[in-house]
Amino acid sequence: MNYTTVVILHGYAYHSGIFAKLLPLAPAYNARVILVNRRDYPGSASFTETELALLPSQPPGPTEDADALAAAKEKIQAFMKAQAREVYEFLEILVESGDVPVADHENNTGGIVIAGWSMGAGWMTAWLAHAPSFPTCEVNLAHYMQRVVFLDPPFRLLGYPNPDNRLYNPLFDTELLPEEREDVFAKWVSGYFEHGDTVETLALKTPLPEPPSTLLTLTAEDVDRVLCLPPGAPGGSEALLLHGGIAVGLWKDLREAALALPSSDKVHGVSNGDAWREVEVRNVTCERSVCDCIFAGMCLREEVEAAKAKGCPTRDVRFVLIKGANHFVQWDEPELVLRALVGDEDVVE
Repeated sequence: MNYTTVVILHGYAYHSGIFAKLLPLAPAYNARVILVNRRDYPGSASFTETELALLPSQPPGPTEDADALAAAKEKIQAFMKAQAREVYEFLEILVESGDVPVADHENNTGGIVIAGWSMGAGWMTAWLAHAPSFPTCEVNLAHYMQRVVFLDPPFRLLGYPNPDNRLYNPLFDTELLPEEREDVFAKWVSGYFEHGDTVETLALKTPLPEPPSTLLTLTAEDVDRVLCLPPGAPGGSEALLLHGGIAVGLWKDLREAALALPSSDKVHGVSNGDAWREVEVRNVTCERSVCDCIFAGMCLREEVEAAKAKGCPTRDVRFVLIKGANHFVQWDEPELVLRALVGDEDVVE
């Protein structure tokens, strides 16, 4: 028994149903796929009032005093650490069930691949940042981890700034009326774009006419199976977390902590750092995705290469490109996603 367990956390508004096409393909890749709906999404527990109180009701502004900003940051950091702990405990349950082979890094078999798509990448940086500090129970989870994947993450969820505010995203377009935003966002986020190799040559607003934007091809029944608007609506947990996290620098802090090599010092009486250093981090970019995601890959690669050049203790990150794919490749070409997650190719096409 050497199959790989692939656990996927979804993004903003579009939950795990958008990955359903991967399920029948998994056996051909010696994998099983587990799709997880995050908190506040269908089938998962709602956040409690106590948990929601950790999220700012309004994103702190630049005029906030330092103490208020620090307090808001401490709360939202605690919120994300708790999310990381829940994911950690979920993976422990999988391993303790006896159905997960130990990861064989040399042969790229067994173990767990955990991936966060789009906004879900924020759960991956939080998990990498905090997992080595969590107490080890019956099993040492680090020995079962094959890799952690940032699946087409947007730059804001990795904490990078918008260069000269040139990159466009309808979620941040103040000129759009609230009733317009959903349709504009759907067409944009699931479109196909033709990008250049520099920030200046990224396509920003208008997708190509062909292929059509993925979400415009879904039937009403499809939409019901993949979309949940309340968490991302104004005042929803997802919206509060996204915008509050940007305002206080949460996503930047999590990225930096995720990329730093874990310490070998003992935590809870156990030295876990060395085992966690062996866990591969992989960034998957879809070639024709939105500018937010292309720019994220550029920034991450530049940061990792610069750190290595300076001799800084930084995790190795493997960069994988899915040729011709958009941000919703899991719906349009699901097999390419599986290959990017469990395979050994730097370019998937």
